[in-house]
Amino acid sequence: MTEVRVPATTANVGSGFDCFGIALSLYNSIRVSETENGLFIKNHNASEYISRDENNLIYRSVIRAFDEVGYKKRGLKISQKSEIPMTRGLGSSSACIIGGLMAGNIISGRKLDTQRIFELANEIEGHPDNVAPALFGGFCISCTDNSGLYRQTIRIPHGIKFAAMIPHYYVATKKSRKLLPDKVSLKDASFNIAHAASFVYAMSTGDFENLGIYTQDRLHQKYREETVPDMKFVFEKSMENGAKAVFLSGSGPSVIAVLNEKDTAFKDKMLKCFKENDIRRNCIELYADNVGVISRSL
Repeated sequence: MTEVRVPATTANVGSGFDCFGIALSLYNSIRVSETENGLFIKNHNASEYISRDENNLIYRSVIRAFDEVGYKKRGLKISQKSEIPMTRGLGSSSACIIGGLMAGNIISGRKLDTQRIFELANEIEGHPDNVAPALFGGFCISCTDNSGLYRQTIRIPHGIKFAAMIPHYYVATKKSRKLLPDKVSLKDASFNIAHAASFVYAMSTGDFENLGIYTQDRLHQKYREETVPDMKFVFEKSMENGAKAVFLSGSGPSVIAVLNEKDTAFKDKMLKCFKENDIRRNCIELYADNVGVISRSL
């Protein structure tokens, strides 16, 4: 039996559209073992969204690893216990993909290196911003061109933590992406480049003073407000209640606030605010995961 633990992730991080991602301390724990035949899938957190047949994303990722090295599959037993809410912009699909690929690689003899697993995950997911931190941990900057897939990782220093404000409703990523324009102005593109570069500086040095500026965005968040109608309200209240920065997590609808790690009041303030204004969101405090995926054979 192979056991894999994969962290949740938040992507885009404001100004880093489609290239920034951070691993967070929520996890999907996955176990995969071979059987003589058949497919058995158990979800300890039962969900209507999770397939229990060959369409299951963990299963498909295991098989992708098998196919890559020419390993002949037998039956499989897959179980998962996930803390990561689905369809909320916190990388639940990336955790399944990384978990399945890692398990498949271990079962088939560990023939794939980490870079190849990253490439396969990107092929399955369609973009690297979530799968990179799920695999490598920390703050990841990813890019692709005709020559390949590249990634740099920065271990997030002490001094900050995160608050994930997770709504009771969900937004399909495909629907959210359709709201984005095909073209943006040179001014907006330049704005995001400058702010994203500044965010990388902050993560590299631990200088968090201006995170609220560095996470500002003109490429995606304003367009996605249509599917996240309470986004502007949550942003404003988060900053009023002491957040260093706030941004939409992936394509939403979860919102992430960056906090001083000694802040003990933010969560209660936001929960009170949500209750008073009939905003159906939870608020949980998380830390950066600088390790990424962990796997072992049992």
